[in-house]
Amino acid sequence: MAKLITVMPLKKHSVSDLKTGTLIRDIQTGDLALLIKRVDLFSETDDQEALWIWEITWTGPATDSWNRHMPYIEEAVLGLLDGGVWEIKGDDGP
Repeated sequence: MAKLITVMPLKKHSVSDLKTGTLIRDIQTGDLALLIKRVDLFSETDDQEALWIWEITWTGPATDSWNRHMPYIEEAVLGLLDGGVWEIKGDDGP
């Protein structure tokens, strides 16, 4: 019987790769995003572990008024970068 093996993408990116002003490109659409601000969603709650969110502003052919300013959970941003869906542009790349 054949064994099914799941291959997870390697973690190439880390939190240190994400900084205010980092430029990201969506591989499929070519849209560009700028990391604007990193925020702890639970900063006002004492009994909750931090959940980091990035405020991101997008521009490009697939961007409109509905998706121009979007929040993303930091772990999701790293997953999209590691999965090859997005890439860091400029001198900020790992």
